[in-house]
Amino acid sequence: MEETKRCIGWGQLLLLLFMCRVFTLMTFVPFARDGEGLSLRLTAAAVSAAVQAVLLIPVVLLGRSVTSVILDKNNICGTIAAALYLLFFLFYTANSLMHFQRFLSARFFPYADSLLWIAVILAVCVYCACLGTEALGRSAVLLFWIFIIALAAMAFSSAGNCDSANLYFEPLEARGLFSAVLDDLSRNGEICAAAFLAGRVRDKLRCGVYGFLTAKLVLAETVMLLIAAVLGDFAVLSDYPFLALGTFGGERFIQRSDSLYLIVWTITAALNAALFLHIAAELFGEVFPKMRFRTAVSALLVFGILFAVTTARGSLEELYDLICSGWAVILLAGIIPLIALIISGKSGRRKGTAEKTEKGEILQ
Repeated sequence: MEETKRCIGWGQLLLLLFMCRVFTLMTFVPFARDGEGLSLRLTAAAVSAAVQAVLLIPVVLLGRSVTSVILDKNNICGTIAAALYLLFFLFYTANSLMHFQRFLSARFFPYADSLLWIAVILAVCVYCACLGTEALGRSAVLLFWIFIIALAAMAFSSAGNCDSANLYFEPLEARGLFSAVLDDLSRNGEICAAAFLAGRVRDKLRCGVYGFLTAKLVLAETVMLLIAAVLGDFAVLSDYPFLALGTFGGERFIQRSDSLYLIVWTITAALNAALFLHIAAELFGEVFPKMRFRTAVSALLVFGILFAVTTARGSLEELYDLICSGWAVILLAGIIPLIALIISGKSGRRKGTAEKTEKGEILQ
């Protein structure tokens, strides 16, 4: 990434990452699973946010693209780090598009060709990714207000159906908390994008990063409580509890309110995939500066992953679970940036010592 081109503000960073988390929340509601009660999921989300806050400390202190820092010091190590990030973002993008395609097929277009839908969405994402970080940041600001309107409509339409009896807080067991936290981390892969976008933020990077963590925690906890209060046990039976919440009682406010959420989800999916394609293209550019059509190549690789998943499901889905696991997020968002920070610090100290030595020799 170009370190000199700091083109977005900390607020745009916050909203860009926040909308990526919104997309994941729309397609997956954590507590609506067998054996995972409300207390466990609320606690896991809070602990996960605390872990992410610690993981991102090196990213904030470094304030630069992680891979570019490593590449400056050691080309081989930097290439390996870039390859790890690239693999993660390609699979993460593929998973996001696959979830969105399944949502479209299940709710709106059951007979449409899945690969055709993915190809169309990818073409749109390639165009958006080519516009650059600044355009994506501005789009996130506009999309945020559209989402807030949709969320307000959702809360208003379903408020009359809230039942406090549905808010059952079971005794919390530490045994399942660790796995629940790791599962939550695996669905917060957007924090890995901060390792690259940090080099594009003009100022107050700390405000953007930790403001984002606070905002998404508040959103996740609020949505989980609202779904539990309105849907109760029905949330476990629903494939998309977030959408069910929006359409539950929606006829009192907006006829066919699911169309509003379809619009929001579509734009959010495009922004989410476009950001990760853009980062993948930048990774190609760091390792292969003369490479052309980097975004298109990234999109073709994503499409190839999706095609392989649809034809050979089992093994590749297990591979995705490994590449985009909670441990992978810990490695890419925390450990590698920490190594880059240490390398950067050592380099700075060596440079300062060399300058002092040189000045001493001149004086002598």
